[in-house]
Amino acid sequence: MTYRWAACICLCFCVLIIGAIVCPILFLAVFPYQHMKFHVIDASLTEFYLTGDDILHYNLTVNISIRNSNKIERISYRIIRFNLSGYGKDLASVSLPSFLQGTKNTTLVHPVFQGQTSLILRGSHFKDFIHDRKEGSFSIDVDLYLITQLKYAGGGKGDKISFTVGCGLFRLNLLGSSSSLSNQTGIGGLFKTKRCKVHTDRIYNLRIFFYFLISFIFITLFSSCISKLLQS
Repeated sequence: MTYRWAACICLCFCVLIIGAIVCPILFLAVFPYQHMKFHVIDASLTEFYLTGDDILHYNLTVNISIRNSNKIERISYRIIRFNLSGYGKDLASVSLPSFLQGTKNTTLVHPVFQGQTSLILRGSHFKDFIHDRKEGSFSIDVDLYLITQLKYAGGGKGDKISFTVGCGLFRLNLLGSSSSLSNQTGIGGLFKTKRCKVHTDRIYNLRIFFYFLISFIFITLFSSCISKLLQS
């Protein structure tokens, strides 16, 4: 009986030690990204017209806030690319330099889409563009592609993880900030801040699954050990 009781204590101790090491590591590798927040705080469309030879001329400035609410981990944005689309087409993309964001910090970025691209519209997309041109406001979609890496206190680094961030569809009036009812506060024609949605990749989702799975296994094993100790 004494040998069995000692074996149970040893097993419980091993399970507790392994769980105390593995679970925090998985937690630090997964959950800090839950505190990333992105908001479009302003957008200005000063040029958006289509010539007779199907060339779109555009000039759009977007102001986006990026928030790291973590108290411990810094976030390194290795790749940050902004994509502009509309009327069923990818129109342009802009990349910004990589940067390191500190804890409890908000960074403002100002991507500018300016230039021209071939845009051949057919069917409903062509009708929508003609309608919007008459209205003087256009439907534009902005999203982000990111590759990030966590930086821990003491110099440790996490794995590189990719994300897409969808900021949704905007109705932007030409020549100035948006005056669409869906995007403004209704007070002085100010732009209404819009929160973007973070979409994680498959690897990140697997990490969350394994975190809960391993946590469940350790809790089950530890509960079983305690039960055997009480029975002995």
